[in-house]
Amino acid sequence: MSALVSPKTWQWSPEVLDFAARNNVADYLEPLLEATRRVYPSARDLKVFVEQDRELRDVWAIVFDVSVPQADVPDYVKARRRWGDELFRICPAPLACTFVLTLIPVA
Repeated sequence: MSALVSPKTWQWSPEVLDFAARNNVADYLEPLLEATRRVYPSARDLKVFVEQDRELRDVWAIVFDVSVPQADVPDYVKARRRWGDELFRICPAPLACTFVLTLIPVA
């Protein structure tokens, strides 16, 4: 389940809220959403959902799935690192593994 970005309203899915509460990261959702919007102001789409790791059994994460115009991401590594810097500014390191970024450059 995902929630689409909207300029005025945001609805966290029940799955994200439940997972965040069970993993003691609920307090970081709003600040991380704000940081994501700040780091990628031209994002065309933003979804946040809970997903199981494809390789590690019993490992789940809250995924911030962001589609950004390719022209706004000339350096993909740097663009991802900016989000990671914000994540570690907002969230204590032992809990940061609860969050994942999927950055998708789009035409």
